[in-house]
Amino acid sequence: MTRPKKEEEIVIHKHHHHWKMRLFVAIVMLGLSFIGLIISDIRVNGAWNYWRVMVPIFAFLCLFLSWYLRRNQKILTATTIWHELVQWFGLALAVYLISVFVNVGLIGRFEAGLIVLTMLALNTFTVGIYIEPTFFVIGILLGLFAAGAALLAAYIYTIMLPLTIGVAVLLVWLARKRH
Repeated sequence: MTRPKKEEEIVIHKHHHHWKMRLFVAIVMLGLSFIGLIISDIRVNGAWNYWRVMVPIFAFLCLFLSWYLRRNQKILTATTIWHELVQWFGLALAVYLISVFVNVGLIGRFEAGLIVLTMLALNTFTVGIYIEPTFFVIGILLGLFAAGAALLAAYIYTIMLPLTIGVAVLLVWLARKRH
């Protein structure tokens, strides 16, 4: 049995509208994460504060998208919202515990920032498994961002020295070629 054409158009329009919001939230989350990576490179100590602020922002974005997608359905229950809130509250408590480690000098601020980013990636990934698949991909990308930031911090001189020499050789070669 086939659906009438108008009903199919309504379903497609609603589905497309949901993807717009998913895409918007994903772009915001990944954009904020990319800004965090830039801050991590520019100001090592600033990354710690930035990632701590990102936890409630990411929680809000995840809760908002979950509510937005399910607001007209019977799937959205107090239990569902409670599970999501508890998961994000657990992450906030873990970040507080890392703050204690930083304050007593057990770990540095840069390392703590990477740990919070990794935990944020894991939490977002888990939300993606249980609640909204969009966050599954975002969690993986956040994990890759964390790995990239760690590798960049560890090997920046190993990468930059050959790159600088290569660019210098290229500039000398181009200058000689013009004359």
